[in-house]
Amino acid sequence: MKNFRPFITIIILVSTFLFTGEIKSEIKDVVLINSYHPTFMWTRELTEGVVNTLSESEGYRISIEYMDTKRFYNEAHLEAVKEYFKIKYSPLNVDGIICSDNHAFEFFLKYGNEIWGDKPMVFCGVNNIRDFAIDSSKYKGIAEDIDIAGTLEIIMSLQPNLEELIVVSDSSLTGLLFMDQFKRTITKFPDLKYSAIHAVSATQLGHELSNYAPKNRAIYILSLYIPREGATRDMIEEAAFLQSCLDIPIYGNWNFLFGDFIIGGYIINGRDQGVGAAGIMRSILNGQLEDIPFLAPTPQQIIIDYNQLKRHNLDASKLPESTLFINKPIGYFEKNKSEISIIGSVLAFLMLVILVLTRIIALKNKAESNLKKSESRLELALEGANIGLWDVDFRFNDVYTNNGIAELLGYKKPADLNYSLKEWQSIFHPQDINQIEEAFVMHAQDISPAFNGEVRLKTSSGDYKWFALHGRLTHKENNKPVRMVGILMNIHFQKEFEEQLQLAKEKAEESDRLKSAFLANMSHEIRTPMNAILGFSDILLYDQANREEFLNYLGMIRKSGESLLNLINDIIDISKIESGQIKLKPETFDLHNLLDNVALVAQTLIKSKKKDITLVIKKELSQKELIINADPFRVEQVLYNLLNNAIKFTASGIVELSYEIQQPDMLTFRVSDSGRGIAPNDHAIIFERFRQAPNGSNDNSGGTGLGLAISKSLVHLMGGKIYVESDIDQGATFTFHIPFKPETASLKTFAQKHNL
Repeated sequence: MKNFRPFITIIILVSTFLFTGEIKSEIKDVVLINSYHPTFMWTRELTEGVVNTLSESEGYRISIEYMDTKRFYNEAHLEAVKEYFKIKYSPLNVDGIICSDNHAFEFFLKYGNEIWGDKPMVFCGVNNIRDFAIDSSKYKGIAEDIDIAGTLEIIMSLQPNLEELIVVSDSSLTGLLFMDQFKRTITKFPDLKYSAIHAVSATQLGHELSNYAPKNRAIYILSLYIPREGATRDMIEEAAFLQSCLDIPIYGNWNFLFGDFIIGGYIINGRDQGVGAAGIMRSILNGQLEDIPFLAPTPQQIIIDYNQLKRHNLDASKLPESTLFINKPIGYFEKNKSEISIIGSVLAFLMLVILVLTRIIALKNKAESNLKKSESRLELALEGANIGLWDVDFRFNDVYTNNGIAELLGYKKPADLNYSLKEWQSIFHPQDINQIEEAFVMHAQDISPAFNGEVRLKTSSGDYKWFALHGRLTHKENNKPVRMVGILMNIHFQKEFEEQLQLAKEKAEESDRLKSAFLANMSHEIRTPMNAILGFSDILLYDQANREEFLNYLGMIRKSGESLLNLINDIIDISKIESGQIKLKPETFDLHNLLDNVALVAQTLIKSKKKDITLVIKKELSQKELIINADPFRVEQVLYNLLNNAIKFTASGIVELSYEIQQPDMLTFRVSDSGRGIAPNDHAIIFERFRQAPNGSNDNSGGTGLGLAISKSLVHLMGGKIYVESDIDQGATFTFHIPFKPETASLKTFAQKHNL
C-alpha cells in the first residue's frame, strides 16, 4: 500500500486543482524594478523568485521592468526611464514596489514618489544599504552581504601552502564596495599575502594575470563586469578568458559562477534575494509591517563544485561537514530512488488499467474493423485532393485529425500533433483568434450556414502558414454545439502571392510618389536660382545701373549660381554614392584647423541669413594642433551639411559643434541647435533621399532633401554611424562616429590616460 501513496497523493492534488478553485476578487499590483538585464543570471533568478512567491493564484499581478544600467547608465537614460514609467503606470494604482540592486533602489529614492506616490518599497541586492539615510520604519529589505572571512577560511583550508591570493574586482559600484569590504576583512588574516587587481578591460586584466606564476596561488573574484565591444557581459562568460590567462583555483560568492569556473565558497543567489523580498512585500500588503525588521539577513551556504575540486587536486575532506557539493558522483539507486518508487507505483496502477482495457479493446476491435474500410476510402479521396479532415467532440473535449492534417502541418502522423480543445488558441496565430471565435459564434447561432475562415496555423517548425478552414455543426443539444466536422486546405502560397502583389503595388506607388516629389522639388529648386540669374542678367544687359547696383546684381547672380552648383553637386554625390564611385582618400591633417574653417563658413552663413545665432565650437583637447589620419574632405562635407541644417532651422539661439575621443581610434562629433526640433516619428525619414520632415504651415525652409542622405552615406562609407536626438521645440543634436588614426603623441597619451 505504501508504494501507491505517491500516486494517490498526485491524484488528490490534481483533483483539488481541477475541481476546487477560488477566483481572487482583489488584485494587488506589484512593480519589480531590476537594475540589470535578464541576460544576467542574477537578475533572471531574482525575478523568478519574486514571481514564484507572489503568484497570480494568490491575487498578485507582477509588472517586471529592466533598467539595464549595467550596460547603459547615464542621466539621459534614467530620465527616459522615469518618463516611460510615469506614462505607463499613470492609469494603474500600484500597491508596492520591489527594487533589485543599487541603481533601481537609488532610482526609486529619487523618482518613486513622483511616479507612484507614497507606496511601500522593498529592496534586495543593494550592496551598501547601511550607507543610505532612509526611513527604516517605512522601507524594508534583504541584505546582500557576502561572507568574505568564511570564504578566506575555506581557501586556506583547501590550499594550506598558498603563497599569494589574487583578488579580482572591477570598477563598478558593486566591485568597489566589495573590494573595500575585503580590505577590512583581510586584516584578520595577517599571514595571508594578497594582491588586488581592479579590472577595467579584458586586455588590462589578461596582462596583469599573465605576470603571476601559477604555483601555490588562487584567485578570489569579488566582481567582474568588464565592457566588451560597448556592452558588459555576465561574469560566467569570462571563465574561459581567466583560465587562458592563469589556470589556477578560483573562488567566489555567487551561484551563477558555477559551471567550469569557480570552486565555490560561501554562496548567495538571486533566487533567495527575490523570494525574501517578495515575502516581505506580502507581509507589508497584509498589514504586518510592525513585525518586519529593517534588514533581513542574506541566505548563504558553503557550496563546492566537486569537479573543480578534483580538477585542481584539492582535498574535500578538509571542508566542513555542512558543505553542499554539486556535481558529486552518487549511486544510481540513491540518485533515482524517489523516481523509482513513483514509477513502480505508476506501473502497478497501469497494469491494473491494462487488464481492464484489454477486455474493452477486444470488444472494440470488431467494431473498429468494420469502420476501417469506409475510413480508408475517405482518406484516399482526401489525400488525392490534399485536404485534411478534422472532427471535434465538444462533450468530451476531443479533437480528431487525420493523416492529411498532420502532413499539412509538417508532422509524420496525427498523434504527433497532440491537440487539445482546451488549448485550441495555441494552434492559431494570435491575430486570427478573434476571427475564428466570431465565425464559430455566427455559425452556432445559425447566423451563418457554415463555419469558414482563412487563418494562420502553427506548423511543426514553429512557423505559421495560411490555411482555409471549413466546417459545419452536425449535432446540437439544448441549442449547444455537440459535434462539428470540417476540412483544412493549404492556401499559404496563394496568400504569399497576394502579399507579394500588395507589396509590389505599395512599392510601385511609393516609387512613383518619390519620383514625382523629387521632380517637383528639383524643378522648384532649379527654377529659383535660374530665375534669379536670368532676371538679374536682363537688368544688367538692358537697364542702366550705377556701380553699387551693378555689384549688388552680380553678387545676386553669383549667389544663385552657387546655390545651383550646390544642388548639382548634391545630385552628383548621391548618384556616385549609389553607384559606388565615391572612394575615401585618407590623409594626415589638422582637425582643429578643419573645425576652424568649417566655423568660418558657418559664421558667414549666419551673417548672410541675418540670424541672431551664437556659434560655439568645443574642442576636447586644448593644444593648437590635433593631427589625425582620415578623409578631411568627407569629414568637412558632413560637418558643413549638419551646420547648414542647424542654422537653417534655428531662428535664434545657439548652434554648437563639438567632438570627443571615446575610444583610441574613434571620433565622435556632435552638432546641436536650439531650433524647432524634429518629431521622433520623423527621425528615420530625414535620412532618406528626397525626404524632409513635415514643415509648419508658415515655414518654408526649402532644400532638396539630399543633405542628410549624403551625410549618412558618407559616414557609413567611413565605417561609422549617424543618428539624431530631438523632439518638437526641443532643438536637435546630430551625432556621428567615425574611425581615425591618431598621429600625435599627445593624442596617444590622452587615450592611454583615459583608458581608451
